[in-house]
Amino acid sequence: MSDGLGLFLTIVLEIFVFVLFNYYAFKKSAGSIKRRLWAGVIFLVLTPLIFFGTLFFVLIFDEGGWGAGILAVFFTALYILNGIIILLSSLHIYLTKKSE
Repeated sequence: MSDGLGLFLTIVLEIFVFVLFNYYAFKKSAGSIKRRLWAGVIFLVLTPLIFFGTLFFVLIFDEGGWGAGILAVFFTALYILNGIIILLSSLHIYLTKKSE
């Protein structure tokens, strides 16, 4: 397998996992403050796993390591940002239920 194909498959896998986690985080926690809060915390707790998983999987195809590091940092930042957004959405649900 070529290096370009391996990196492409890694990016597709990362996007698939991200979409799957987001789907379950928002689908299973619709309207529930506790579930949405736990979904955000789980996203933030899984971030190191995503970082090291991406880093070591891409290192198979990228011997220099720079591409692996850049992809790992990019996807880790995406997961951290998404976890914060989920936590903020739980705060939004809490504030809208409180004002009603």
